Amino acid sequence: MIVNDRIQRCEEYIRSPRRPYAERKARYQAAADRLYLGGLSNLDILVDVGAGLTELDVCLRVEHGWRGRYVPVDGWLDGVDLNTWEPDRAFDWFAALEILEHLKDPGRLVEVLQKRATRGLVVTTPNPEIWDVLAMDATHLTPISRDMLEEWGFQTTLHTFYGKYQDGITGLWLQNADKQAP
Repeated sequence: MIVNDRIQRCEEYIRSPRRPYAERKARYQAAADRLYLGGLSNLDILVDVGAGLTELDVCLRVEHGWRGRYVPVDGWLDGVDLNTWEPDRAFDWFAALEILEHLKDPGRLVEVLQKRATRGLVVTTPNPEIWDVLAMDATHLTPISRDMLEEWGFQTTLHTFYGKYQDGITGLWLQNADKQAP
């Protein structure tokens, strides 16, 4: 696909009707909590993979007073295809919120981010034990289970993101496994 076509498709997706930030804030708050549990500091650089409207940045800065460097990566910004994208260099943290279920091979992106993260990686995804993830959105390609995330080395927690009890999963992966968060 030509980059301009990908940008246009992503632009249409990002502008599609969605719930207000206040209703989606639970996923950003859960990710922020995991980041801070893992040791996020004001000296860190966080790359938000699939950043969308950069609402994780809003949550971190407004709700937590975070002053680190935030780098958004998203197809609507520059046409990046997350099915093949790899960061050019290492960064402290990566976040991939509500992204993995949109990929053909989410394990590939997780592996790449784990290799490039000097501190850690946080992810969120709908819980396939509660939702038919593929039916939630036509762009959803791969349900991501809690077991799958744990096999990839994440510590997982369940949250309420969409209005049903424990309908979302948050995963925290830290570069130094011996320093895993409690």
